[in-house]
Amino acid sequence: MMYLYSNIVGTFVFNQNLRIREKVLFSKKDLSKIYLLLFENEELPSEKVFLTKFKNIKNLRKDFDLDVYENISKEIDQFQDKFYYNNLYMTMLQIADAAKDDQIIVQTIGSINELNKSINLLSKRLREWTGYYLPELGHQVTDHKVLAQLISSKSRDELILEFKIVVSMGRAFEKSDANAIKSLGSTILDLFKQKESKEIYLEKNMIKTCLNLHDVAGSLIGAKLLAIAGSLRKMVMMPSSTIQLLGAEKALFMHMTKGTKSPKHGVIIEHQLLATSKASERGKRARALADKIGLAVKVDFFKGKYVADRLNKELKERFS
Repeated sequence: MMYLYSNIVGTFVFNQNLRIREKVLFSKKDLSKIYLLLFENEELPSEKVFLTKFKNIKNLRKDFDLDVYENISKEIDQFQDKFYYNNLYMTMLQIADAAKDDQIIVQTIGSINELNKSINLLSKRLREWTGYYLPELGHQVTDHKVLAQLISSKSRDELILEFKIVVSMGRAFEKSDANAIKSLGSTILDLFKQKESKEIYLEKNMIKTCLNLHDVAGSLIGAKLLAIAGSLRKMVMMPSSTIQLLGAEKALFMHMTKGTKSPKHGVIIEHQLLATSKASERGKRARALADKIGLAVKVDFFKGKYVADRLNKELKERFS
């Protein structure tokens, strides 16, 4: 019986006495091609060669034997320097690999979500402040962005005339106080501009990286699904039933632990197909949409052809 073992140093064949009989040492060029196979414990090209060459041989990476490993590890110790440098290089490859286009999408949607939180918090503060300054304006203008535009660009007297406020329950601020509320309005507008800029950037990245997902789910929903899944690769491995519930993890946990009602959808509820439907139909529509999203993601990940038009047509024909 002979033994086959591979690590970041190379692939080794050990004889029955657990001494190295043959070996293939990996260069940096080799590692750049096979490090994912090593990381995922897949069969290497060098292993295939030896498995074909020798009949009675056991691959220790697939069929681990602790006693044998402890003995062969002493033989491999002579390559400690190479192990160190290859390990360092492999770490660099993994760091570089982490910065893929789908991870940029994940970071972008994360930024948009944080901007939304900031906008909502500061807009709430602006409305409270406006309640002292000109409360009638806050009641008439419900849009946060419009309120910020009005407060930052016009004086109190101009706003009273424009909105035909006969008597205001608020009070005129001193110049420094009025400037402070105007400055807050300007800050909120800047955040809106940053958010819009990030959404345009996200749209371009989604089209470049996962066009089918973009056209089936939309850029924002698609990016949110990617962010929750962690990556395009992880999302590909998910069944459509899991994709359907991405974003509903808390509700699912409550269902599993306390027996509450099972959720039917996560962030895909924001999709037009579900948002405009009756509550009784949403479960069926969510399952169908998640199934199409799952197909779109797989095609994008494996660099297949454009299929979103067909997937959208099938959804439309089923639910029109």
